[in-house]
Amino acid sequence: MGLSIESDKCVLCGVEAEIRDHLFFDCDFVRELWGDILTLCDVTHRVSYGDRELAWIVHCFKGKSLLVRVIKLAWAGHAYDIWKERNSRLFGGKTRLVGNVLKDIKETIQIRLKGWTINNVDPRNDSLCVK
Repeated sequence: MGLSIESDKCVLCGVEAEIRDHLFFDCDFVRELWGDILTLCDVTHRVSYGDRELAWIVHCFKGKSLLVRVIKLAWAGHAYDIWKERNSRLFGGKTRLVGNVLKDIKETIQIRLKGWTINNVDPRNDSLCVK
């Protein structure tokens, strides 16, 4: 008895071994998704690898501004949807494009922000809400 594994390759990119850092930080699919999220938030940043990216997030996004709240929700959604996409591909044989996963993350953030008081006078907040 035991678990039979055909390949240790990442099911999102098929290139590297599927280890934690690769799956959540280094995979091209994941890096593209996170980069798209940051672009939507008007955050200019070259996505790093591994723990450097997580350290950047922790360092830069403190406080209670709308941007910080959105980034925190996006990061949680990013991790959750990566895992969901991985399992969908691995166990269901269903593959989605980065844009479709991004759409799910955006919808989750919109739902979570409903009912929050948002200062739309701030142009950055207004831009975030539109995107």
